[in-house]
Amino acid sequence: MVGVAAQEDRMTIGVFARTAQVSTSALRFYDDCGLVRPVAVDPITGYRYYSPDQLDEVTLIRQLRKLGLPLGEVRRVLAGPARVAEQLLAAHLSSMERAVEDARVARTTALSLIRDREGATLVLSGQRLAEAIGQVVSAADASAGIPALGGVLIEVTEDELRLVATDRYRLAVRSLPNDRRQVPATAVVDAAHLDRARQWIGNQAHLRLGYADSYVQLTGPGGQQRLPTVAGAFPAYRIVLDGLPEVRTQVVASRDLLLAAVADDPQVRLDFVMHGDLTVTSSPGRGTPRVVPADITGAPVAISFRAATLYPALAAAASIGPDVMLQISQPHLPVVSRCADDGDLTTVVMPVAASPQSET
Repeated sequence: MVGVAAQEDRMTIGVFARTAQVSTSALRFYDDCGLVRPVAVDPITGYRYYSPDQLDEVTLIRQLRKLGLPLGEVRRVLAGPARVAEQLLAAHLSSMERAVEDARVARTTALSLIRDREGATLVLSGQRLAEAIGQVVSAADASAGIPALGGVLIEVTEDELRLVATDRYRLAVRSLPNDRRQVPATAVVDAAHLDRARQWIGNQAHLRLGYADSYVQLTGPGGQQRLPTVAGAFPAYRIVLDGLPEVRTQVVASRDLLLAAVADDPQVRLDFVMHGDLTVTSSPGRGTPRVVPADITGAPVAISFRAATLYPALAAAASIGPDVMLQISQPHLPVVSRCADDGDLTTVVMPVAASPQSET
């Protein structure tokens, strides 16, 4: 039973996230990975609560993740001794230098947000928006004959900016924090036009995002871009996300090792077997099975994908973190690929019928 004093020390996930300087999606990701558990979860509302005593640990994890350390090495640092941490950090010197540069970019963006906080439109980092576009735009499908599927949904909620794209076999959702309590707004932007504007977007230190009747306008130091909108209603992606079945098997593995095992061959079917280890086999009979180190929890399972569907989902996580989480319910049901350190990338991927070899 939690005492009155202990309850007073508890912090909601939002307050704790702001104090620890991480996003709420990162805290949920750390919880799912078993790195930092909330001290209490309300059994009725599901709200997570944290203790101030956990701030130092989350701050350390945040710094280690900025260095690009995989989860296994983060656990080694947290477990000690100090000499292990020194060796790991020395090996990631180049990543540390990159983190310093990222901090300079974040400082510039923060100052821009402070100066523009009285503005009527959403202001965000051009680099982060360009990265988010690159992570979802490949899921759009202009050849489907449905205009909305050839577009990317740009959705502003009170606390998030979401980019969503789908080709009916893959659903990619990328969220970025929005701290300005913006008025909700949505528009479906032509994916090809958005992709062509990506380099210009990434070159802007900051951007204002505004909505008009037939376009979304981006305004930055380098000028303006008007992104034409697409007619028709975007698929009800929230229903898909809310209707996902219960997770029975969860796999956390290195994104780079998974990409190397999958390879980029659209004609290949990939058989994944999670039973103690993660084994990836190209079928039929194309190469030897590859074992990928992974943290696996839940029931053993065999599941198959088309490389043309899975590879882009894994590659999209390149700028978010070194690890990918796969959440599996049944071999014939959608699989969720997640990655989060600052913001959240969620991709829903449809499997294919398992080969006889993978079922044995």
